[in-house]
Amino acid sequence: MTSTIDPERIRTLGNGEPDPGARFVLYWMQASQRAEHNPALEFAVQRANETGCPLVVVMVVMPDDPDASVRHLAFAVGGMQRTVRALSRRGIRSCVRVGAPADIVAELAADAVELVVDRGYLRHQRAWYRELPRRVPLRITQVEGDVVVPIDLVSDEVEYAARTIRPKIERHLDRFLVDLHTTAIEDRTTPEGTTSDVDLDTMDGASSIAEWLVDLGVPSDPGPVDGFTPGTSAARSTLRRLLERLDTYHEDRNRFADPDSTSSLSPYLHFGQISPVAVATAVRRRGGEGADAFIDELVVRRELAMNFVARHPEYDSYSALPAWARESLDEHRDDEREHVYTAAELEAGRTHDEIWNEAMRRVREEGWIHNQLRMYWGKQIVRWTNTPEHAHRTLLRLNNRHFLDGRDPNSYANVGWCFGLHDQGFAERDVIGKLRPFTTAALDRKDDIDEWRER
Repeated sequence: MTSTIDPERIRTLGNGEPDPGARFVLYWMQASQRAEHNPALEFAVQRANETGCPLVVVMVVMPDDPDASVRHLAFAVGGMQRTVRALSRRGIRSCVRVGAPADIVAELAADAVELVVDRGYLRHQRAWYRELPRRVPLRITQVEGDVVVPIDLVSDEVEYAARTIRPKIERHLDRFLVDLHTTAIEDRTTPEGTTSDVDLDTMDGASSIAEWLVDLGVPSDPGPVDGFTPGTSAARSTLRRLLERLDTYHEDRNRFADPDSTSSLSPYLHFGQISPVAVATAVRRRGGEGADAFIDELVVRRELAMNFVARHPEYDSYSALPAWARESLDEHRDDEREHVYTAAELEAGRTHDEIWNEAMRRVREEGWIHNQLRMYWGKQIVRWTNTPEHAHRTLLRLNNRHFLDGRDPNSYANVGWCFGLHDQGFAERDVIGKLRPFTTAALDRKDDIDEWRER
C-alpha cells in the first residue's frame, strides 16, 4: 500500500502564481470519475493539506459532448451522483457544473491556489488541457490515473501491434501494480462560490437523469440501457464476479453464448468509475492462468489503444490504417459484392444475415454485445458496404453511437482492427483483400450460435 503518487504519472502544465486571496485547491475530475484509487484526487488532497486549504472537486456535464447521447451521459451522471456522495463522506467539497469544461474550470480557478487535472488521450481532451494554461495562470498539475503504466514511459511512437508494446509495458508493470491509500482532507470548510448547477439527487425536479439531460439538449436517441448500473460500487461488484470465475476465464472468454464469460468492466473503465490499477492488482492477487489472460487484455491490449489515439494525429480516419491494409482494400475496391447495404439499413438490422441482425438489435437496445460477436458484427460491415472508406465511417459511427463503452480509445483501435490495424495480412480474398476474415463458421467454432439466440 502507498500514499505516494509515482512521479511518472505527474506532468506540470502551468507554473503561474495564484492571486493573494486564493482560497482552495481545485481538482477537475474528468477522466477519473471516482473517489477511490484515484491518483489525481489523492494528489489534490495532499496539495490542499500542504497549502492549508480546502479542496474543491468540479465535475462537468457537457451537453454537446462529442457523439454522446442520453445513453452515454445518463450513465456518466449516474456515476457522478455516487461520486459526489463518496466525496462527501470523505469531507471533500464537490460541485457539478453544466457547460463548456474549459470555461467552467477557468472561472472556478480564478479563486484557486492551484489546479489539478486528469489526463485524457482523445483529441478533444488533449485540446482542453492545452487550452487551460493559456487561461489559468496557476500551477496546473496533470496526473495520469486511467492506465496502469504511464503512456509516456512506455513509448513515444505509434506501436505496431500488441507484440511490440507488450515487452515495453511488462518492463514496468510490477512497479505500478500497487494499492493506493486515501489521504484524509484536513480543511473541510466549504468555499463560497462553489455551488453546483444542479442537485444530482433531485435533478431539479426532473423525473429521471435522462429527462434532465434531454431538457439540456442532449440527444434522446439512443436512450439509456438497463444492463449496467453506474458507479464505483457496481464496478466493484462486477470485479468480484470476475474474480469468482477467474480460474476458467482464459478458457471461457470466447464463449459468447455465456453472458458471464467476459468481465463486463469496459463501461466502468471508459467512464473512469473504476481504476485499471485496482482491477489489475486484484486480479494479479487472485492469480492463475485466467489472471494472466485478463491482465494481457486489460493492460497490454487496452493500453495499446491508448498509445494509438495519443500518438496518431488521425486516429479516427481511414488514413490511420496500415498501408498494407489500405493498399489491399484498394486493389479489391471494384470487386463484386454479394450484398451491399446502406448505413441506414445496417443500423436498422435489415440484412440477409439473421445472426448479424440480432446482434445489431442488441447493440441498439442494450448497448453491448460479447467481444466475439462485436468482431463478427464489425467485420461484416467491411464486406457489405460499397467502399472501404464508407465501411470505416459507418462502423465507427455505429460503434460510438450505440455502445455504452463507445467513444473510447478502444473504439478507435478496435474499429481499426477490423481493417487490419494492430494485425497482419492473411490469404487474399475477394472484397476484403488480405484482412483477417471472420465468417459465420468461425463464429460457430467459438460457441453455440443457437444457444446464444435462445438466450
